[in-house]
Amino acid sequence: MDKFFITLGRKLGTTVNKGKWYYKSLLGSEDEAIEAEYLMGKALAANIGQENAVVDNPSLQKLLDEIGGKLVARVVNKKRKFKFQVVATKDINAFALPGGFIFITAALLNKIELNRDEIAYILAHEIMHVVLKHPINRILTDYSARIISNLFIKGGTVGMIAKQLIDKLLRSSYSQENELEADNYAVRLMNSAGFDPHASKSVLKKLAATSPDDIPIYNYFLSHPAVKERIEKIDKVIGRRQM
Repeated sequence: MDKFFITLGRKLGTTVNKGKWYYKSLLGSEDEAIEAEYLMGKALAANIGQENAVVDNPSLQKLLDEIGGKLVARVVNKKRKFKFQVVATKDINAFALPGGFIFITAALLNKIELNRDEIAYILAHEIMHVVLKHPINRILTDYSARIISNLFIKGGTVGMIAKQLIDKLLRSSYSQENELEADNYAVRLMNSAGFDPHASKSVLKKLAATSPDDIPIYNYFLSHPAVKERIEKIDKVIGRRQM
């Protein structure tokens, strides 16, 4: 499977054709595409573990796995793997890497006081980014196939490249369309898994009231589109589906 990224450059040239890249057609079958994405995410996640302290708290990890497991069980495509981890930073944030590696910061969990339904929204939002291929598409749009392939070539500068890709993912916002799409499906997912969909709005309201000094500029909650618009869209989804 590693050869997919090594040969990707031959298929695409030195850069990915922005806006015209079709995930499945370039990497072969759906199974092959999902596996290739997982390999990339695994390499990036390993770098995060080296750069940041992952919280070693069995009870907290059990809570995340339980909530995340209920959500994943309701995802239609069962071929993806998901892993949830807490990062010990002061940033109030959560983010997803390609392949289903989802991180939430301890500061964010403290901010929402470990509310199960609010955690469910945060995880569901990130799960849907992965399912909708938002993280992998951002990378393949912004970086050349040659750079990406170096993640999987023995002896390559994996650490430097991984750090560069992660930094790009964290410090650039998703498009308005991506964020609203993730919200739309996240609310539906958490509702189907038995969580309160209205908790999605309470999370956004809490974070909107947080001091700017506590929120990194790349935090997806307060990026474009505005919180007010996101809440209005969520209300429409809840009302339309009579949740």
